[in-house]
Amino acid sequence: MTDVPPPPPPSAPQPFPGAGGNESKNSLGTISLVLGILGLVCCGFFTAIPAIIVGNKSKQAQAEGLATNGNLGQIGFILGIIGTVLSVLGAVIWGILIATGSYEFTTTEF
Repeated sequence: MTDVPPPPPPSAPQPFPGAGGNESKNSLGTISLVLGILGLVCCGFFTAIPAIIVGNKSKQAQAEGLATNGNLGQIGFILGIIGTVLSVLGAVIWGILIATGSYEFTTTEF
């Protein structure tokens, strides 16, 4: 009699290709990019800081294999940092101008 090993136990069924969540978090990169651009152009802190947070989440999702556009998240992250730095710099310069009296508040009467 020959010793034949028993067959291996059945493995869990594999999902169909494309039926999983491989691209379920791709919107994070796009959102981060849009927030970073808005923070740089017009909204300052209000969108630059969320761009940093969402960009970091996008990079994590790419590392976990849940997203394929982590580069957009990286760009949004960088733009968020630049927007935050420029906002802080602008606030400091504006504060210095007000403190030294170089900037006057004017009111217009109609």
